[in-house]
Amino acid sequence: MKNIIKFVIFIIYTILIFFINDLRLLLGLFLLNCMITVISKIDLKKMLYSFRMVLPFIAFTVLVNIIFDGLYNGIIIGIRIIICYNGTYIFSKKITVLEIIDAIQKLCYPLKIFKINTNNIGMIVSISICIIPVLKSEIYSLSKTMKSKGKLIKIKSTIIIMKPMLISILKRTNQIEKTLIAKAYIEE
Repeated sequence: MKNIIKFVIFIIYTILIFFINDLRLLLGLFLLNCMITVISKIDLKKMLYSFRMVLPFIAFTVLVNIIFDGLYNGIIIGIRIIICYNGTYIFSKKITVLEIIDAIQKLCYPLKIFKINTNNIGMIVSISICIIPVLKSEIYSLSKTMKSKGKLIKIKSTIIIMKPMLISILKRTNQIEKTLIAKAYIEE
């Protein structure tokens, strides 16, 4: 029950951030997130390193919003995304994948009225979450391979990178499917 409450509060908090237009209130939420980070004893170096990885996406989003919607709205969108990122990072460090899956399954329980198997929903979510590290390692190994061959990663070379990555993902997906069938989690 505790995990469901955490999950629902996180979802509501994240959605409500995008309905706030007051800059002072957003800065207050940002400070609240910073206090929660310190109270939760989250490693700031890891958080900042992780933030550095999404910074180009945030900068691009802010730039597009400044061009099409004005400076103030671009800044507001940037602050909202930073707050959501910080909140998501804190949430991901304080709850495990299994707890998230369990909360989603319990929240989907009313769907049993329509004869929808909530265990399948949980399985789909768990596979989706667990495939993220696989994707990350595939991209990393492919980029290392490209660098070792002396090729720079450009937009034109993404086709070269995407083809083996998609093949690898499909192979791993087939392995997961065979495992689930062998353990009788799903039917053939």
